Amino acid sequence: MSDSVNQGGANAGGDIVGRDKITNVHMIKHQQVRELVERLTKEMEKDEIQQQWIDNLAFFEEPYAPDGVIGLEAKLEKCGRPDKIPLAIRHKELFVKFLTKYSLYGAAQELLALCLHRIHCEFEAHVHPVCGEATVTKLDQIISGQIIQKVVEEYGLGAFALNHGLVLGMTYWLAERCYVRWHA
Repeated sequence: MSDSVNQGGANAGGDIVGRDKITNVHMIKHQQVRELVERLTKEMEKDEIQQQWIDNLAFFEEPYAPDGVIGLEAKLEKCGRPDKIPLAIRHKELFVKFLTKYSLYGAAQELLALCLHRIHCEFEAHVHPVCGEATVTKLDQIISGQIIQKVVEEYGLGAFALNHGLVLGMTYWLAERCYVRWHA
């Protein structure tokens, strides 16, 4: 019996792997984002607009308040951050302007949905579990490093020009709709 296998001339219509194949999911996601940004650029050049939001973006239209704390200001008050309210409102309004402009385009809607779902998911995984235990400084560090920075790096390309303020505004916009919170 031989452990040797000759796959010379094999044809499978795809990758032929004798043992381990490693797929870099990050590269695939990055490629998806690049393709959406390219599509957005073309849609903007041709002024191809959408009449309604795609389902993945419309998901956030309906408020969700499992804890009964409704709205951005109430959430910031509840977690002891009333001093953040004026700037949070400005960041949220900055994002609303961005959303209003870009939500006209299908590719932008897909990018926005990816960003918003990512922020929501990261809050659920990294912020909510430590609310009530972590200091305000520690929560801010988690939000900045684990969420804001990563969304800017992954999605802020070309015509979809995200920056930290816009992503922070997305976070506050989601808080307004009760999808993220800073309290236990």
